[in-house]
Amino acid sequence: MTLRQEVAQLVMPRLEGPHLDDPRMFSKVQTLVEEGIGGFILFGGTIEYTPRQLQQLQSFAALPLLIASDIERGLGQQLRGGTRFPGQRAVTAAIKRRSKKDVGLLDKMLDAIRIETRAAGIHAVFSPVVDVNNNPRNPIICTRSFGDDPEAVAWFGSHYIQRFQKESGKGRLELLACAKHFPGHGDTDQDSHSVLPVIHATRTRLNQVELPPFRRMIQDGVGMVMVAHLLVPALEPEKPTTFSKKTITALLREGMEFDGLIVSDALNMGALNGICSPEETAVRALEAGIDILLHPHDALATIGAVVSAVESGRLTRNRIRESVERVLAAKSCLGLFDSPESSDRTIDYQKHGRIAAEIGKKAIEVLSVKKNTLPLRREAGVACFVFDDDNQSNSGDMFIRAMKERFKYLTAMVVTPNSDIPESFIMDCLATAEYVVIGILSQISASKGHSGISDRLHKHISSLLKNAKTAKAKRIVISFDSPYVLKLFRDADAHIAAYDRMDEIQQATAALLARR
Repeated sequence: MTLRQEVAQLVMPRLEGPHLDDPRMFSKVQTLVEEGIGGFILFGGTIEYTPRQLQQLQSFAALPLLIASDIERGLGQQLRGGTRFPGQRAVTAAIKRRSKKDVGLLDKMLDAIRIETRAAGIHAVFSPVVDVNNNPRNPIICTRSFGDDPEAVAWFGSHYIQRFQKESGKGRLELLACAKHFPGHGDTDQDSHSVLPVIHATRTRLNQVELPPFRRMIQDGVGMVMVAHLLVPALEPEKPTTFSKKTITALLREGMEFDGLIVSDALNMGALNGICSPEETAVRALEAGIDILLHPHDALATIGAVVSAVESGRLTRNRIRESVERVLAAKSCLGLFDSPESSDRTIDYQKHGRIAAEIGKKAIEVLSVKKNTLPLRREAGVACFVFDDDNQSNSGDMFIRAMKERFKYLTAMVVTPNSDIPESFIMDCLATAEYVVIGILSQISASKGHSGISDRLHKHISSLLKNAKTAKAKRIVISFDSPYVLKLFRDADAHIAAYDRMDEIQQATAALLARR
């Protein structure tokens, strides 16, 4: 390969699945493929069309493309028609590690994810998240993590990678898994999509909490590790981890003896803004020991900048070839250089959906409950309020629908940060309500800045709970996302953590209220 072709193998730009239907967009992507790009990180699409479009792109490539995607919650997280499984925190709640039955159910889930993902033409998943979420205010990890116990995080993470990286024969792996976000993004209340978070932990604490899950992943053969955009003074006082040779090469590659692919977090994230240009960012990441430059601002400009850095002597050709060899070795391990795979595999999506529903149902936890609160009497008056922190007035529709099916005298209302609850409506509800059910939805999403609820919704809920107490109604508070929200309303009669908002969990929560 030429120097430019070698560098191109290290670049993994964003690929918008829905845009592949647009001939102009497809042509731009085809240009990158013909340039020798190493692969893409896929966002969106459908199980009907995206696999065919990926196959077409592969036909234009001189070397096989490595297609990766954020598959933390199953293929349905990215491709319409794929199965959406519960998030990692919900899985921790659902699966009892000492139960063979539960572990078998977890295996079924992970096998389903692996089968669906590979059949879609995706070879690598940026999963599992092995950050130890030991900061309740973490705005971007939260329920994406297995929790705040390093040992549990390591156990579940190990289980994920072993099922994902199952051998398909001849020493080939069906998928490549990725442990993220090294050296640990759990102990911060900032989001690296927007700013550069600082991890203030000492080296001793890092060795006790943040790093053990990554050591376990490496011990168990994880194929990739993703490096977070963080400032960790205990490891490198002045540079972000992305630019830190001490962190990436000395600690991860040499100290922890990781010989797989090291991938950056998305290079277009706000954490690195203002430090240097996007092109300089790519060069510094490679200097530090990164193998794959993920989601750059401009793929072609990134390739050009790295080529120039080699030609000027700043980067050596051998440094580039080290990473290229790792990329090609990963592609070979996945069987991408073998004969094309058959695409006629039948997948039982309905069966996978039942597995997802079973895990979701098991994930729901009643964290506290006062006597004679649950179950709700079916013939009683029930006032149901869904508070959505993201201004999505329909996100709790399934819960409200399921509640209406179970409770004859139910009044429901959705409240967003931009809406008000008419005082007259509250008084009318409380006049006949024996129970007040409050469901809270607050997505964990990039650049949102918090994982809880806005001050305005907090005040709304507190006021509602106070009025309900005066009216002597039983008060049940449910969080369909962050469980830490429940601590804001300690005076409620019952606290329920659902950990995930998927429809099956909303339905199961309503069923729990009716029969528990």
